[in-house]
Amino acid sequence: MTESMWYRKQLRILQTVLREPDAAGYDAKAVADYLERIHANCIVVNGGGIVDFFRHDLFGANPNPFMTDEDILKDLTEACHAKGIKVVVRVDFRGVDKRIYELRPDWFGVNADGEPMIRDNPLHAAIFQPCYQSTYRNEHAYAFIDTLFRQYDIDGIWENSYTQSGICYCKSCADRYRRETGKELPRGGDFLDSLYDEYRVWKAACVEEHLRDCRAVVKKYGEDKAYSAEIFGLYHDLFKSTGHDLYAIRDHFDFLVTPLFTADHQPLNGPSTLIKFLHSLAPDKTPVMLFGHLGTNNNLRYVSSPAQETRLWMWEAVSAGGSFWNVVFNGQHPAATYDRRNAMLCADIFAYMERNEDVLTAQDTVPDVTVLYSRATNGALGHADRSKDGYMTHLMGLEQTLTDRRIQYRLLTDDKLTDEALAETGVLLLANAACLSDREVELIRRFVRGGGKLLATHMTSMRREDGSLRPDYALGDVFGVTYTGIVKDHSVYGYQRVKEFHPVLTKGFEDTELLAGWGPQALVRLNADTARSIATYVPPIFPQPPERSWLRSYETEYPTLAINRFGEGESLFFPYGVDRNVWVHGHGDFAGLIANAVEYLLKGRRRVSTNAPSSVHFSLTRSGAEPGAYVLHAVNTTSLPRRPILETVPVSGIEAELTLDGASAAEIRGLFADGDGDAPVESSWKPSAEAGKIAVTIRFPQIKEYAGIYIRTSIS
Repeated sequence: MTESMWYRKQLRILQTVLREPDAAGYDAKAVADYLERIHANCIVVNGGGIVDFFRHDLFGANPNPFMTDEDILKDLTEACHAKGIKVVVRVDFRGVDKRIYELRPDWFGVNADGEPMIRDNPLHAAIFQPCYQSTYRNEHAYAFIDTLFRQYDIDGIWENSYTQSGICYCKSCADRYRRETGKELPRGGDFLDSLYDEYRVWKAACVEEHLRDCRAVVKKYGEDKAYSAEIFGLYHDLFKSTGHDLYAIRDHFDFLVTPLFTADHQPLNGPSTLIKFLHSLAPDKTPVMLFGHLGTNNNLRYVSSPAQETRLWMWEAVSAGGSFWNVVFNGQHPAATYDRRNAMLCADIFAYMERNEDVLTAQDTVPDVTVLYSRATNGALGHADRSKDGYMTHLMGLEQTLTDRRIQYRLLTDDKLTDEALAETGVLLLANAACLSDREVELIRRFVRGGGKLLATHMTSMRREDGSLRPDYALGDVFGVTYTGIVKDHSVYGYQRVKEFHPVLTKGFEDTELLAGWGPQALVRLNADTARSIATYVPPIFPQPPERSWLRSYETEYPTLAINRFGEGESLFFPYGVDRNVWVHGHGDFAGLIANAVEYLLKGRRRVSTNAPSSVHFSLTRSGAEPGAYVLHAVNTTSLPRRPILETVPVSGIEAELTLDGASAAEIRGLFADGDGDAPVESSWKPSAEAGKIAVTIRFPQIKEYAGIYIRTSIS
């Protein structure tokens, strides 16, 4: 692996979330010793902004009232550097005390009524919010960072809360907006309405301007000095509320960090998905998951999260090649905090990562299929309330099905959608990718025409990139269907009729003529001689009274699953949210249909097959350690049917067969199993039926939480 900056390599970060009283008697040596014990290689520590943890003479200085003669940053930097641990300083310019506000009121945000924007805290004094374009959050912030680098030998800056929600009506914003757009700031309605779309784009450009300038300040002190901040996205897209444009801001950060707390109750494979997303967003930057204490919701920062679920959360991220930002306690170090239950929770996982750093760094999923992430669709149809969401729930249901069937997938962000990227996959999956540009439509059409396989759901290609509706599916010729303009609500009493028995309807569907239906159903008709209708829409069958619970005819001409030959390729299209139904409804027919459809398109070519229950998640990655190197990850989530997971049930007698590129297996060894790097695994290999590939069989005596296997193949 080529040499690169420290922040481009594996990161095992710990953040000690300091409160004001933690400054008193700060024990830097104890903190550094703790970092060493848990195998962390970087710490994030408070620098200042709202409350300053060092002394300086800049305007707005607000020194921690608990500081006496301590110099936390000096002591900690020296103690950590002696152990080879990097120090990143957290700065936060989102608010100030009232006394500072009164000195420069023109630097602060103003709401539509002309009143200052205030962030209330019922137990402490409220803080006043500076405008995101103000001198305080820009020129003053840059001087603040300059001062930190001049006074201390720190390794980087973490800028917390660099965005601001909603719209600011201060004079500076009004003047600049008028000057640059020729318009007045929009008013009225809801900020998420289209009325504010132009402002959002303008605001995103202002945010990027700040990040560019702030990064330049950091880099004055050397390319080895890191600049980063949180990347919100995928599960929580903040563009509409803050101007947080993922595809723009990623370029300004040296590594990419996204918060993902177990308390948010995302799917168990969520950390793996998150790392795949960040990897596609910026393949050359280290993807990092921020996790830690939030109890069972976002308000319990002082008590430990469930330990077992948190560990599985970490293993899921490891399985996709992720690094970590650990925020598991408040205070200096475990001996100086209230809840110490999870203080050593990550120690063996961090140790495993450190021990196998060369193998685990720069991993990339070995995919059977590619799943497209459509930012435009998430922006138009996504919603934080999953009951109202029209995109992420489709993606989550699809991924849950792929994970259950051990179908290996990569996540491809739409900015990476090119002919070259599509040439690397045989099967492309579109989970209600409703908003596609003409360019994207043509790329997908060309992919299928040239021999590619496509699975798409619901309203894929029915909208343009800006969210506006098209009169018909732009990919209708690929799907082999035409939209009638009618959508039926199948949310109750919904069914599908099996019209033709087909490989998609074998595994689990051999003995039925009716299937479950649910949610909005777009009525479509076949429009090509090459298209076939495998299942069709059934009008509602009302259950009461039972004597009248029947239809004179169950046959309609509207397919719920259409299969079409297009050029040299093939498409399967579900004109309803079969993928979303996996997540929000749960009937087994939906997951079974998706899984069978994907396996049909793969024609039996799978990278991983196993006898393990679906609760054991397998992930196969290429390692950046050397050519022909792979890592097989197995995460055991077998437990009681509840969240959070409090206990995992070990599984035994597990076998996995892998299909890998190569002529022979040069090396197979266990990396980690149940906390013992030397735990025995049995393995064998033989030539595969596919030319240029081998079949490797791994036998696990037992998997408690996680097992990792390293395989190196020889090409000749």
